[in-house]
Amino acid sequence: MTRVQLMILLGVIVVVVGVLLLVSGGDPVPEVDGTGVIEEKVGPGVQTVRLAFADRAASRIVTEEREIVVPDDRPGRARRILEELVRGPEKRGVATIPRQTRVISVVFDDAGGVYVDFSRELIDNHPGGSAGETFTIRSVVATLAENFPEVRSVKFLVEGREIETIAGHYDASDAFLVESYR
Repeated sequence: MTRVQLMILLGVIVVVVGVLLLVSGGDPVPEVDGTGVIEEKVGPGVQTVRLAFADRAASRIVTEEREIVVPDDRPGRARRILEELVRGPEKRGVATIPRQTRVISVVFDDAGGVYVDFSRELIDNHPGGSAGETFTIRSVVATLAENFPEVRSVKFLVEGREIETIAGHYDASDAFLVESYR
């Protein structure tokens, strides 16, 4: 093989590997069927996660394990896990976040803090009551702490802004400490 042919072959290999990396590097896009159920493609980003819901008596947190497709980055993984929390329980427990709520973003700081930005529906469609608000806070905090052991506090935001409260019973202007809301 001549030097020119070898260089062409190496160039083709580099292009093919680059294209393969580019094509396989994208996050899987969930498909929604006519019932609104998200069907995920099982792939390399499958992870078993723990989600925290209220029990049916609204007296304690119950956890549910679920296998979901998650991105490689920590904020993307956290967002995807919280999206599953919004979907509600599949086996036992009661949903703690209004189903119309979107998780806009999740940001981690270097001190163990997490900032979760929800859509306006978190507040506008919240059923209210002190127990409902308690379990919304506890389920988000416990879910993040279960899946990210380094998390020490969780701050709720709505559409990029700090909020005073979710449903009028708890001060949400400060972050919620994991040790207080597990």
